[in-house]
Amino acid sequence: MIEPWASVQLLLGRWEGPATGRPGTGHQIREYKLILRGRFILGTDETRWEPSTEQPAGDVHEDLSVLSFDRAAGQLVMRGFYGEGFVHEYRCVEAGPDGSRLVFEASQVENGPPGMRARETIEFVRPGEIESTFELAMPGGDFEQYTHERLKQTRV
Repeated sequence: MIEPWASVQLLLGRWEGPATGRPGTGHQIREYKLILRGRFILGTDETRWEPSTEQPAGDVHEDLSVLSFDRAAGQLVMRGFYGEGFVHEYRCVEAGPDGSRLVFEASQVENGPPGMRARETIEFVRPGEIESTFELAMPGGDFEQYTHERLKQTRV
C-alpha cells in the first residue's frame, strides 16, 4: 500500500494535454512542484479554451493549488484558488491502495452559492499519464462533470 503523501508526489512535474467540458474544448498545462522544504506541493494550471458561441474570443482559466498532509487527520488536503474568485478546501476522501486514484471533495465553495460543492478525481492511467475530472454540485444537487483532462507528463 502506497502512503497518500507518496502518491500525490507522483504529480510532480509538468503535464499537458486536451481539456473538454462545459467551457468547450481546450488545452491545459499543469505544473506541480515541492515548496517550503518539501512539506507542500504547489500546483498551477492554465487552460486555454477555444472560441465558442458562448465565448467567441475563447477563454483562459487559471488556478493554483497547495497540497499538504494533515498528520492529525491522516488525510491529504488540497486548497484550490481559482481565477474566477472561488476557493475550495478539499479533503482526500478516497485514495487507491496502489496510489493510482485520488478523490478530493470540497464540502463548500468560498464565493459560490451556499451549499455548492466540488470534487476533483485524479487517476494515474499509466506512468507519465493522468486523467483529471472536475465536478460541481449545485445546492441540493448531485455532482455533475464540469471538465475532464487527459494529460501527459512533459517534464519531471
